[in-house]
Amino acid sequence: MHCDALTLKEPFSGRVNSEELKKSGCVFECLAAFCAGESAEEYVRARDMFYKSARERKFAPARAFSDVVRARERGEPCCALTSENIGFTKGEEGAVRALAADGVIMASLVWNFENSLAYPAVNAKNSGEGSGLKERGRRALEVMIKERIIPDISHLSDEGAREVLSYKVPAVASHSNCREICDNARNLPDGLIRAIAQSGGAVGLNFCRKFLGEGDSLELACAHVMHIIKIGGEDTPALGSDWDGVARADETLLPKDMPALFDRLKKKGLPPRVVQKFACGNFLRVFKEVRG
Repeated sequence: MHCDALTLKEPFSGRVNSEELKKSGCVFECLAAFCAGESAEEYVRARDMFYKSARERKFAPARAFSDVVRARERGEPCCALTSENIGFTKGEEGAVRALAADGVIMASLVWNFENSLAYPAVNAKNSGEGSGLKERGRRALEVMIKERIIPDISHLSDEGAREVLSYKVPAVASHSNCREICDNARNLPDGLIRAIAQSGGAVGLNFCRKFLGEGDSLELACAHVMHIIKIGGEDTPALGSDWDGVARADETLLPKDMPALFDRLKKKGLPPRVVQKFACGNFLRVFKEVRG
């Protein structure tokens, strides 16, 4: 549900690249156009790289669920464009509608710093009065919903996330874990996991050590998945990863480790159908519902 392959110094050359996608049998990868601040330059650069890579046949671009189906029939890896931090839109309707025209299927309002739309989970107030969405953020969210762009609450403050979820549309946390297991502001309290599940959304497991916790990475990843299922049900957990978005030392699980993660979950008693939902089924269900 989230990786930063487009924003590397040499885009699409890290953990997530065309060779790895093909070798791993990856069904669907979300590639984020990441922006640190409120300038559109980073977004435009990443968007252009996404379509350049697609033209070079590294992957098939997906704007709708039918694109994923066709790519799977051809045996091609399939990727979708997402936008991390759309503060550069300033909440203006035309700018948000332009994201939809570019093929953006999922977007977050903020990154780690306060912008004109919202407050983040870190580096700003995370809860309490005055840390929800700003008026421009509400306007941006309403346009996103009309344009069928999936709201992503990863990086958003707790109060802002609750406000997004009050709109009663499928919403996701593309790369966030459980605060109950690892007490990090970027992780989700149980109430938000439950609300995402009730919205029909999904929670993408983040493989960064800061969000998993210290210890055996496979065991911790399983613990987060099991907790998401406990709170939100089997239709909620998904793969988030955050590959290519954190320092190499913080990346605890890599693409090649996914079979081991799936096997570990089965050994812990998860039925194969539930593991399959985690591996791809849950997010594809959200994508089909919103973008079908």
